[in-house]
Amino acid sequence: MMMGAAAGGQPQHVVQQPIMVNGVPHVVAGNPPNIPAHPSMMPVHNDPVLGIGQTGSEMMAEQMKFAHENGLFDPQDFKPKDDDPSRYYMVRELDGVWTQRNRVTIDALNCRWYLADQGYFYAVRVPES
Repeated sequence: MMMGAAAGGQPQHVVQQPIMVNGVPHVVAGNPPNIPAHPSMMPVHNDPVLGIGQTGSEMMAEQMKFAHENGLFDPQDFKPKDDDPSRYYMVRELDGVWTQRNRVTIDALNCRWYLADQGYFYAVRVPES
């Protein structure tokens, strides 16, 4: 039983109903705690220190957002380390035919370098914009 004050200053008796906490009845003083009916519904504070935090999908979405905002997916040119102007490389022409051209010609054309799975470089001609 709880004692409270009525509007006129007279004490008022309020009967506290027992509540169930983990299957055991309890009578608590004051307001009953906000305890969910099932332990799996307990409120959770997402805190990485506790090992509770974002799901894998939420982390991936955050990383993808960062990547797009910071240009991680912007194309970058790369080329073979060997700058020998007379070295020949395979080149896929605009019509899909493969030819061999030297480095001076490839650098003068609008080409993009690629690295084959076997480890060698080849160039692909890109249409003039």
